[in-house]
Amino acid sequence: MDRRTFIKAGAVTAIAVGGTGCATNPTRTPPRALGEDVRALFPRLAAETYLNAAKGTPLSTFTESGLRRYEDFWRSGPGDGRGEAVQVTLDETRARFARLIGAATDEIAFVHCTKAGEQIVLDGVPGVREGGNVVTNDLHFSGSLHNLEGLRRTGVDVRVVRGDGRDVGLDAMKAAVDDRTALVCVTLVSNLNGRIEALPALAAHAHERGALVYADIIQAAGIVPIDVKALDVDFAACSTYKWLYGPHGTGFLYVRKDRQGRALEDRLFPGHVRHNYTPWVDAPDPDHGAFVYSPRIDGRRYEPGHVSYLGYCAVHAGLEFIARHGPASLLAHSVGLNQRLHARLDPERFPCWSPHVDRSPIITFRVRDPDAVRSRLRAAGVVVALRGHHLRVSPGPYNVAADIDRLAEGLE
Repeated sequence: MDRRTFIKAGAVTAIAVGGTGCATNPTRTPPRALGEDVRALFPRLAAETYLNAAKGTPLSTFTESGLRRYEDFWRSGPGDGRGEAVQVTLDETRARFARLIGAATDEIAFVHCTKAGEQIVLDGVPGVREGGNVVTNDLHFSGSLHNLEGLRRTGVDVRVVRGDGRDVGLDAMKAAVDDRTALVCVTLVSNLNGRIEALPALAAHAHERGALVYADIIQAAGIVPIDVKALDVDFAACSTYKWLYGPHGTGFLYVRKDRQGRALEDRLFPGHVRHNYTPWVDAPDPDHGAFVYSPRIDGRRYEPGHVSYLGYCAVHAGLEFIARHGPASLLAHSVGLNQRLHARLDPERFPCWSPHVDRSPIITFRVRDPDAVRSRLRAAGVVVALRGHHLRVSPGPYNVAADIDRLAEGLE
């Protein structure tokens, strides 16, 4: 069976609300259980109005407790159950993330960041090196686009579909995919304006032509309900320092089970050999060569070796917080606050630059005088993202209506 027949045979039919694999139209009113009730868990909120979760969520008290678990092990050693507790925490972290995105535990690898996961995919898909093309768009993460531009300069056919700055049409994406496309790389929720990729439809189209699909889910995991099977993606990756409440240097890579070692070849070979010859052993095992080789046969085959155990102990606590509240509730809270801001701002002065205000945790507006806006918000103690003439707001579960009102007052 050739590569394209194999991919077509394994394609999953996408069944997703709103055609995105994400929840749509969450309630407009932020539930009281969030905001006021969890604000004390994020000490930074006592000092400033932080509305920039898309850059990174502030350190929480529950994340600190996860850090201390590993610090205790590091400080005092594995005795008194500390070693077992850390291993259980790492195993549970993998399983919790798998459940969060609708994957199996053996489909998850630990990687140090989103781009590291994407690079494993770019390196491991044979067609990328064998004359196939890579399709993306200009709302993909800018760091990934920089990486893909470097790949293009090595001779790979990289196709960047351009949109209007707010959106990229599905038809334009489909038109860029042909029978020589090896990989489609897109971002599920854009960090620029919260735009949501129509992944099930795009993935179905790509699979019909024998291409594989990778999704950057860093601005979705933990805040937008995700089902990777409904999204119909083959690979996905994210870091943890945004909506998963973890630190930098920790992330996850999802590789669909039937893609492991086949559609995504092994480029790393984690593990340890055992010497099978004297003087290392008294009686060499005749069923093995000089070295006993035990390769990984699940998602861990893509892990580079030792990972940040400290970081994953922290993420464990973040995933527990998410499971307690549920991504749908967390999203409804952020969307409700964004809609409050959207309704308050004058659309002539602050045109909205986000196409999916009703279902994305991120909202972006155009501003006329960014320097003046930056100065006013700094004086008001309000933290958002301001890049050029684009002001991005991304409230977290710790934000309340008063935070939005303070931002609006600083802009008006």
